[in-house]
Amino acid sequence: MKKTVSINIKGINFIIEEDAYELLQDYLERLETTLKNEEGSQEIIEDVELRIAEICSTKIVDSKSVIEKEDIQEILATLGNPEDYIDEESENENVNYSSRKEKITERRLFRDMENATVAGVCSGIANFFNIDVVIVRAIFVVFFLFAGFGLPLYLILWVIVPQTKSTIDRLRMKGKPITVEAVREEVENAAGKIKDGSVRFANRIRKDDAYQKSVSRGGRILSSIFGLGLIAFGTILLVVLIIFGLAEMQVIPVHSSQGFLSMQEFGSLFLANQQDYSLFWWGSVLATSSAILFLILLGSMFIFRLYNKWAKVSLLLLFILGVGGTILSTTVGARTGRDFFVTGELEHEIGTVDSDTLYLLSKLENYQLDENFTVKSNGNMHMMRVDDENITFHGIRIYYKESKDSIFHIKQNFRVQSHSHERALEKCKNIEHFTEFTGDSLTVSTGYSFPKKDKIRAQEVRIYIEIPKDGKVIIGDKTISLDEDDSDYDYYEHGKLKYNGKYKHKD
Repeated sequence: MKKTVSINIKGINFIIEEDAYELLQDYLERLETTLKNEEGSQEIIEDVELRIAEICSTKIVDSKSVIEKEDIQEILATLGNPEDYIDEESENENVNYSSRKEKITERRLFRDMENATVAGVCSGIANFFNIDVVIVRAIFVVFFLFAGFGLPLYLILWVIVPQTKSTIDRLRMKGKPITVEAVREEVENAAGKIKDGSVRFANRIRKDDAYQKSVSRGGRILSSIFGLGLIAFGTILLVVLIIFGLAEMQVIPVHSSQGFLSMQEFGSLFLANQQDYSLFWWGSVLATSSAILFLILLGSMFIFRLYNKWAKVSLLLLFILGVGGTILSTTVGARTGRDFFVTGELEHEIGTVDSDTLYLLSKLENYQLDENFTVKSNGNMHMMRVDDENITFHGIRIYYKESKDSIFHIKQNFRVQSHSHERALEKCKNIEHFTEFTGDSLTVSTGYSFPKKDKIRAQEVRIYIEIPKDGKVIIGDKTISLDEDDSDYDYYEHGKLKYNGKYKHKD
């Protein structure tokens, strides 16, 4: 058990460990010795003592009533060594004026914790550029709301920019010369902010301790709630990563020989090759896992008040890894996206019908299960079907327009997108779609397929039917005829043959 003594610093009583008191007394004696020949030394010493009293007041919390040696060491490190208060002119009188002036007016960026709202970043930048801190804070708010990088930028500056630890640092932050007069003025300014209220502040701590406890407890509760929210959000992302990214659970409602598809299997239908797939997977996992750890660490910092250097460095490292993963996956996504820029289109006439009526029939895949049952459903969902070699989509768009003669003209149209027109046309040739004429009836399959190696590139099949005057097309219970006679525009109607063989028409 250490001995303690009771001391009075600028009207405030403190209980302090004996070795801490000796350390403080030694500091004040060295400060007095250093400044004994300087004008205004007594005022500087008094202001330093006032500053010490202020900082000591902040060290007294609910569970702590004694100022320890570590507290005094931290306070003295903040104030700086007494030797730093010596006028630099007396240290080297032979230095020429221009070089000495450049040295003592060097401006450096620090975080101004004395005027901080969060971490002193905005206040430090305002001091560095000698502008109003409100302007800097407004800029960060705008960046956060509209550009999206205000918070990450603030966190980076929080980690890499040092805070002011002494009067010398505060002078350098403001670009002021490091002289006895400047030190004295800076100490007076710092002390002046609390000079009138320091005694009242100490009395309020003693007389209204319950209020102080409730305010402190309320802040801790809010901080903990916010931290728990961040951890909960990070945990949700972790579950999503495990389910969709690592466990490869088949959750995408696409019909295949194995049932549904996993995110990885579904993504491979779009990405051009295995290299792109690997880069995109690693980039996505890196970005997501970094975001998860970032949120959990930040939440823990709010809950347990882990505002140390390693926690900040870890946040910065996770942010950098997350940005790297995002850039990697975005690059692959952009490279894949270029395959959707150019559209290739092939069309050919599949037949003509010399009649006043064309019957359009839909074809579903069906087969004989045994001698008693025939399968009438094709087992397909709305999206697509994937097997070992092919991808099959369902839904055929049908367009109707007026024929230029007295017969029906039926054309089949294939469309594909790619990064070049030539490549798109090659993929158009790989599309397979069944049509068949029987007299005045046209049978159209509801699905069309293409090789899996072509990847999904907005493949589409259309049927164009040119209807002669007074002709009509019958699909189920729907009759389509073109009665419009307007030479000012090319009139047409269209509809869609759905995956289940039903037809929906739009005029």
